[in-house]
Amino acid sequence: GDEGSASHSDHQPDETHAHHAEPGGHTDLDHDDHGHDDEHGDEVVRLTREQLDRAGVVLRPLGGGVIESRLELPAEIGLNLDTLVHVTPRVSGIVSQVRGYLGDEVQAGAVLGVIESPGLGEAKIAYLQSVQKKLAADAALERQRTISQNTALLLGLLREEPSLVELREASAGLVMGADKGRLISAYARMRAAEANYARERELRTEGLSTQSDLLTAQEAYNSSLADYLAAIEDLEFAYRVNLEQAEQAAKIAASGVEISRRRLHLLGLTNEQIDAIADEPVEAVARYELRAPGAGRIVEKHLTPGEKVDAAEPVYTIADLSTVWLNISVYSAYADRIREGQDVRVRAGGRTASGVVDYISAVVSETTRTVRARVVLDNAGGTWKPGEFVTAELLAESASVARAVPVEAVQIYEGREVVFVQEEDGIRPVGVRLGRQGKDSVELLGDDVPLGAPVVVKNSFLMKAELGKSAAGHDH
Repeated sequence: GDEGSASHSDHQPDETHAHHAEPGGHTDLDHDDHGHDDEHGDEVVRLTREQLDRAGVVLRPLGGGVIESRLELPAEIGLNLDTLVHVTPRVSGIVSQVRGYLGDEVQAGAVLGVIESPGLGEAKIAYLQSVQKKLAADAALERQRTISQNTALLLGLLREEPSLVELREASAGLVMGADKGRLISAYARMRAAEANYARERELRTEGLSTQSDLLTAQEAYNSSLADYLAAIEDLEFAYRVNLEQAEQAAKIAASGVEISRRRLHLLGLTNEQIDAIADEPVEAVARYELRAPGAGRIVEKHLTPGEKVDAAEPVYTIADLSTVWLNISVYSAYADRIREGQDVRVRAGGRTASGVVDYISAVVSETTRTVRARVVLDNAGGTWKPGEFVTAELLAESASVARAVPVEAVQIYEGREVVFVQEEDGIRPVGVRLGRQGKDSVELLGDDVPLGAPVVVKNSFLMKAELGKSAAGHDH
C-alpha cells in the first residue's frame, strides 16, 4: 500500500530538451568547452544549448501544477457474482447425457445435459390424463347443452297444445333422449283422457251415459293431466340441473389440466414443450433436458453420465465474463481515504484498466484485517482472468499548488535537497523545501526559486555529476 502516482502541469513552450543522447549514458558533457566553477568557487555548471540537447537535459519554467496522492493496494480479479448463475436440475433422476463441458461458451437455452426422471414421466402422464378428462367433460357439456336447448323448444311447442300429428312433426329433429318420449307419451295420454272426458260429459247430457262412467272418465283425465304436468316439471328441473353439472364438470376438468401444466412449469418445461407432450414417443416421456438459463462460460461442472442427481444440488456454474470484479484489499490505515465513486486504475504486466469504486464493505475481514472495496471492470475482450493478483492504484487526494516540479528534478547535493536553475552565468543548484509529494511531482515551498525560472526537469543528475567532477578536480 505505498503512496504513489501523481500528475504535474503540462510542458511550457520554453522548455529545452535534447534529441541525441548517446548510447550507454555518455554525453558531450565529458568533452571540452564547458566550465564548472569560477575562480571564487561558485557552484555552477556552464554548458551550451547544444551540449544540453545532446545530453537530453530538459529545462522548463517553474510553474504551478497538480499534486496527486495515490495509494497502491493489492487486489484480485474475481467473478462478477451478480451475473453468476448456478444451474440446478428441477427433477431427480439419472444422467444419461452430458453436453456442456468446463470452459464452454454457451447461449441461453442451450442443452447442458439429459436426465432420465421418473418424476417427470409421472407428471407428463398425469397431464395427458387430465387432457383426456377435459375432452370428455367438454363433450358431455356440449351434449347437455344440445339436450337443454331441445327440451326448451319442446316445452314451447307443448304450451301451444298442438295435435299429436303436429307435435310429432315439429319434434322430429329434437334430440333429447328418453325424456322426449316420456313427455310426448304423457301429453298424448292427457289429450286422450281429455277427449274421453269431454265425450262422456256430452253423452251424460243426452242421457246416454251413466254418472259412474262420467266420474271414471273425469278421474282418468285428472290423473293423466297430473302425470303430464309432473313430467313437464321434472323435465324443466332436470335439464337445468344436468346443464349446471356438466358445466361444473367441464370447469373442474379444465382446472385439472391447468394444475398439471403448472406442475410441468415448475419442473422447467416451457409451454411449447408441454404442448408437444402428446406427440412424444414413449421412450421420451421421462426425458428431462437441463438447459442454460443464460449466456456465459461454464466455470464449474458436476455432472457425469450414470450419476444420480436431485433437485437440491447445482451441477453447473455459468459466469458472464463480459465484466469482472476487482476486489481491493484496503488496509485499516487507509480505510478513511477510500470512498465510493473514487477513480481506480489497475495494472498487471502491460495491461491497464480503469473504473470506479462502487462498493466498500462495512465489515473488516477477521483473517486479513482489511476492508474490501470493489470495482466493476469491463472485460469484453477477456483481458482479465478471475483469480489473478493485480495492483490497484487509487487517487486519494488531488491538490493544485503554485510551484511544482517532477520528482526527478530534485537531487540531494551536499546533504540538502536542491533543484538546478538556469541563471545568467550557468546552471546553479538552489536549495529547496519540499511540500506535498506525489509519484510524479513534488511541491516546492517558499520562493527560493522564482516562478518562471528555468529548472532542469529531466536528467538533473547530470548536473549533480558535473558539480561532483568539478569538486574532485579542485581537490587535486
